[in-house]
Amino acid sequence: MYREKYEAWIESPYVDDVLKKELKKIEKDDVEIEDRFYKDLEFGTGGMRGKIGAGSNRMNTVTVAKATQGIADYLNEKYCDELITAAIAYDSRNMSKEFASKAASVFAANNIKVYLFESLRPTPELSFTVRHFKCKVGLMITASHNPPEYNGYKVYDCYGGQVVADADAIISKINKVNLKDIKSSLPDGNDKIHIIGDDVDVIYVDRVKELSLNSEVDKDINIIYTPLHGTGNRIVRKTLDELGYKNVFVVKEQEFPDPLFSTVKSPNPEEISSFEMAIKYAEKLNGEIIIGTDPDCDRVGLVVKDHNGQFVPLNGNQTGALLLNYVLSSLNQQGRLPENGAVIKTVVTSEIGKDIAHKYKTAIFDTLTGFKYIAELMQKFEDSGKYSFLFGYEESYGYLTGTFVRDKDAVIASMLICEMSAYYKQKGKILLDVLNDIYSEHGYYMEETVSLSFSGVIGHRKIKSIMESFRENKPNTIAGEKIPYVYDYKLSTVLNLTDGKTEKLNYPKSNVLKFLFEDYSWIVLRPSGTEPKLKVYFSIKGENKYESKEKLERVKKEIMNLISRVQING
Repeated sequence: MYREKYEAWIESPYVDDVLKKELKKIEKDDVEIEDRFYKDLEFGTGGMRGKIGAGSNRMNTVTVAKATQGIADYLNEKYCDELITAAIAYDSRNMSKEFASKAASVFAANNIKVYLFESLRPTPELSFTVRHFKCKVGLMITASHNPPEYNGYKVYDCYGGQVVADADAIISKINKVNLKDIKSSLPDGNDKIHIIGDDVDVIYVDRVKELSLNSEVDKDINIIYTPLHGTGNRIVRKTLDELGYKNVFVVKEQEFPDPLFSTVKSPNPEEISSFEMAIKYAEKLNGEIIIGTDPDCDRVGLVVKDHNGQFVPLNGNQTGALLLNYVLSSLNQQGRLPENGAVIKTVVTSEIGKDIAHKYKTAIFDTLTGFKYIAELMQKFEDSGKYSFLFGYEESYGYLTGTFVRDKDAVIASMLICEMSAYYKQKGKILLDVLNDIYSEHGYYMEETVSLSFSGVIGHRKIKSIMESFRENKPNTIAGEKIPYVYDYKLSTVLNLTDGKTEKLNYPKSNVLKFLFEDYSWIVLRPSGTEPKLKVYFSIKGENKYESKEKLERVKKEIMNLISRVQING
């Protein structure tokens, strides 16, 4: 099957000569051909993402055009008598501009008006733009924080969130597209393609500034910022500058776009190595906090200075707890906390968020992993009027307040982090003091995520085998800790291992398993929707840091041993 697809690409007049030349170089490498053609790129939690190169399982102008044609077919069928508009943005990666231009030309050829950004922009600004222009769809060309050889394609619905309800129908349309079905037009001088730029930036930044909770706080704080060669540089700095933060020092070596991300091992603020240069800047310039945004500026990482002058990285759960506490406490102090306020987090995000929300008598909801599910629930709140969205977050460094964006937003989060730091500094506290106050009140939560990488067809099979093993052989204890409940989001069930009873879960189906301990610590196994990885999440609660750490190490060791046994036996 994969050989037939390979030959079809070689012979197709719809595949350009550059891609054909690349394919001809591997004509004798059957393993490589299989990896490039054994499947088409799939839509996961972040859309379509893969290595740049020739093949149906790669990111290239053909796969981008095919996906865009499928989306155009879906839109023209759904909105047959309406004017259809689309917004497109892209990041600093290799081929991002070319992929954005190709997508725009396909939409235009299908009679869809396109708002295309003149140059790279953050992902959250694309979400904002979809809502601002009342578009039916949005496309963001990005692979977020993946390695340089990757690129991707996120699809947004008319509400500005990544597609959920329409995803299956869109995928069905894409799967029906043959290469000969793709319509395309020249992007230059096309009256269907409208180039947008600074005018949208101004409106977006003004909306971000409106989310300030304590705008009069003393802005005398030294901030080190790195955009990690991505899209955040101009917009984040513009926002902070207009709010009055004058001591913002940018890591010069990482200031400008670089598709190779040549100064870091990985352009991912979840990894402390990405902050090495920023920490050196902070040591020289007496930095008090360090913020780093990923290439498409939807995630932000935070490093803080302790009382000994050492720089300490915070994980996504810790930063999320600080932001949630700051948002709710500020609204409460100002008498602006609504009775129907709501917080949304994912099922792999620490339970400390529930403790904080409950303190302020605020409802909190869990969703599946992926900010698109948070956005979907936000829209349900808006449609029903039952709840007022206050804050949404996930452990993977994604945060949002306000409703004019429907994706995690590192511009908004960076603004709030800086304001929060300045606010507590005025009260004589650093952020670690505030975090320890939260732990003292609610218990010490310790989290860790282990990403196990697998490659190619064999890796895909290994991940499947591991998930099936844990699903069929559910452990009722791990490292001596009892597990009374197992949540299976693929089967939409929660099983009580104590009495054997099963209840239904009201979530979309997803290949996720969650093992809940008696003290509400938990373990989650989840294959990544966009990468060849199995993610294992740990959230462990203890009376203090020592107890939590010791318990985490015991549990992690046993889970890793179980996974290793499955791989060996499989």
